[in-house]
Amino acid sequence: MGHVRVRTVHAQTLSFSPPHPQDMFSKIAVVLLLAASSALAALPSGTVTCGSNKYAVSAITAAINAGVKDMNAGNFPDDYPHQYYDEPSENIKLWCSGSGPWYEFPIMPNGKIYTSTSSNYQSPGTDRVIFTSSGTYCAVVTHTGAASTNGFVACAND
Repeated sequence: MGHVRVRTVHAQTLSFSPPHPQDMFSKIAVVLLLAASSALAALPSGTVTCGSNKYAVSAITAAINAGVKDMNAGNFPDDYPHQYYDEPSENIKLWCSGSGPWYEFPIMPNGKIYTSTSSNYQSPGTDRVIFTSSGTYCAVVTHTGAASTNGFVACAND
C-alpha cells in the first residue's frame, strides 16, 4: 500500500471591528470644519466701511441669511433680493467662486434686517451684500461714490 500524504492547513481567523465612535466623530468633525472654513474663508476679516457706514462680519452674515431666507420663501420685499450683475468697469472683486448667478440684498446701517412692503415702504439705502443662492459671501458694495446712480463701488476692507 502506498503512503498517503496528509497536509495540515491551519485556518486563520480574520476579525473585523467597526471603527470606534470617537474616531468616526473626529473624521466627521474634520470634514465639517473644512466645509465651514471654506465658506467662512471668504468673509472679511474685520469691519467693512461703505461711505460712513460700518459693518461687522455678524451684520454682513445676518443680511446674507435674510436675503437667502427671503429668496427661498419667494418673499421679495421691494424686489430684494434680486440678481446682481458684475459690471467689469466697476472693478469689484467678488470673493466667491463661480460665474454666478449672484444676488444683492440691502445691508442696513442701523443693524436691522431690511424689510419693505407695498403698504410700508422702507428705503433699501445705499449698501448691499452680494452672495450666491446658497448664501456664500461674495462682496459688500455701495452706491456711495459710484460713477453712476445705479453703479456700485466696493466697500473698504471688503
